[in-house]
Amino acid sequence: MIEYGGKNLNYNKAVRVAGFMTVITILSKILGLLREMVLAYIYGSSYVLTAFLAASKIPLTLFDITIGGVITSAFIPIFSELTQDKDKANRFASEYLNLILIITITLTLLGVTFAVPLINFTLSGDNIAEETLVLATNLSRIMFGMIIFTGIAYTFVGILNCYGQFYITSILSLVSNGIIILYLMVNSNIYGLSIVMVISWAFQVIVQLPFIYKYGFRYKKASRLITPEIHSTINLAIPILISSWAYPLSSLINMKMASYLHDGKAVVAMELANRLYVVISGIFAYVISNLSYPYLSKIANDNNDMIKLIRILIKSITFIIMPIMIGLIVLGHPIVSLAYERGNFTKNDSMMTANALIGMGFGMLSFSYNEIQNKIFYSIKNAKVPMYSGMFGIIVSIVLSIILPRYLDIFGLGLAVAIGTTTTSIINFYNLYKKFPRVLTSAEYLEIFKCFIATMIMGYAVSLIINVLEANILLAVIGSTIIGAIIYLVVCIVFRVNILMEFLIYLKKGRLNGK
Repeated sequence: MIEYGGKNLNYNKAVRVAGFMTVITILSKILGLLREMVLAYIYGSSYVLTAFLAASKIPLTLFDITIGGVITSAFIPIFSELTQDKDKANRFASEYLNLILIITITLTLLGVTFAVPLINFTLSGDNIAEETLVLATNLSRIMFGMIIFTGIAYTFVGILNCYGQFYITSILSLVSNGIIILYLMVNSNIYGLSIVMVISWAFQVIVQLPFIYKYGFRYKKASRLITPEIHSTINLAIPILISSWAYPLSSLINMKMASYLHDGKAVVAMELANRLYVVISGIFAYVISNLSYPYLSKIANDNNDMIKLIRILIKSITFIIMPIMIGLIVLGHPIVSLAYERGNFTKNDSMMTANALIGMGFGMLSFSYNEIQNKIFYSIKNAKVPMYSGMFGIIVSIVLSIILPRYLDIFGLGLAVAIGTTTTSIINFYNLYKKFPRVLTSAEYLEIFKCFIATMIMGYAVSLIINVLEANILLAVIGSTIIGAIIYLVVCIVFRVNILMEFLIYLKKGRLNGK
C-alpha cells in the first residue's frame, strides 16, 4: 500500500485508474484525430487550413514556451508538501492562480499586439500568399484568448491530481474535442471555428469547478504576489520552463522550414503528421507520467522506493511504446491514407504527411522516455538536468531541420525531430544513472531486450500482412494491427516479459476474487 493524496492506493486501484485514464485518453485522441480528419476533409491543404493551423499553433506554442510546461510540473511538488494543511494548501493554490492569471493575461495582450510579426516569422516561405498571412493574423488574434483559460485549467488539473483525482482531469480533452467536432458538423466558417476553440478551453475550466470545490479549494484574494511558497515554485519553474521548450520550439521551427517545401503545402502535412504522432504516442506516455508524477513527488526522499518505481516506469514505457513505434513506421502510409485521404485532401498530400510521420516515428520511444525522465527529475526538484538536455536537443533538432530536408525532403524534417528527441533522452538517462546508480540492472536490460526481439518479430509480420491486404486500406490497417498485437503479446508471454506476466497474474487474481 502507498499513501497517495491522503488515501491508501494499492496496485488494484492504480491499475483501475490507469485503465480508466487509458480508455478516456484513447477516446479523446480518437476525437482529436476525427477533428483533424474533418478539417482535412473540409479544407484540404488549402491556404485556409494553413492559416488556421499556424494561427492556432502560435498561441499554444507561446503558452508552452512561457508557462505551459511548468504550471502543473512546478505546482505539484510544492502543493504536495502542503496537502496535510488544507488551509495553507488552499492559500498557496489561490496565490499561484493569481500569478498564472497575471502572466496569461499579459501573454494574451502581447500576442494580440504582435500577431503580425509572429505570423510572418512562422509562415516565412517564399510562396506563402498574402491572403494566408492576413487570415492567419486575424485568426490568431481571436485564439490568443485560449491562453487565459488554458492557464486556469492546468492549475486546476494540478490541484485535483495532488488529491488523487484523475478521472475528471482525464475527460477534459474529450470535452473540448467534442465541442469542436459538433461545431464542424454544422458550420465550416473558419472564424467561427476560432471562437469555438476558445470556448472549448473555457469548458475545460467549467467542468473542473465542482470537483475543485469538492476537494476544498476556495479562491482567496492574495495579500501579496510573491510568498515563500511562490518563490520556491518560481525557482523550480525556471529550469522546468526552459526544458519544456524542446518540443514546441522544434515543432515551430519545423513549421517554418516546412513553409519552404512544396509551395508551402508541407506546412499542413507537417502539422497533421505532428498531431497524429502526438495522438498515437501520447496515449500511454501521458497516462503513465501523469499518474506517477504526484506519487514520485511524495517519495522523492526515499531512494529505494524511487528506484523501484523508476524501473517499473521504464519497463512499462518500453513494453507499450516500442511495438507502437515500429508499427507506426511500418504502417505510416496506410494510417495517414485512412485518416486523412478524402475530400480535398489528395493522395499527394497523404504521401507528404506519411513521410513526415514516419520520420518523426523513429523518436517515439525517446519521446515517451523523456516524459517519464522529466517527471522524475522534477519530483526531486532537480529541473536543471531536463533543462540542459532539452536545450541540447533543441539545437540538434534545429540544425538538422535545416540540413536534412535538402536531401530527404519532408521526411528529413520529421527525422530531425526524432534525432533531437533521442539526443535529449540519452542525456537524461546518463544523468539518471548518476543520481540513482544501478537504477537499471542486468535484469531490466534483459526485459528491454525481450521487448525488442518481440517487437522486431511483430514488425516483420506486420510488413508481410500489409502487403497481402494492401488492396483494402481499412482492412490492412485494422487487420495488421490486431494480428501484430497478438503476435507481440504471444512472443512476450513465451519470453515471460515481467511487466506483462505481473499484469496477467493481477487479472487472474481479480477473476478468482470475483472482481
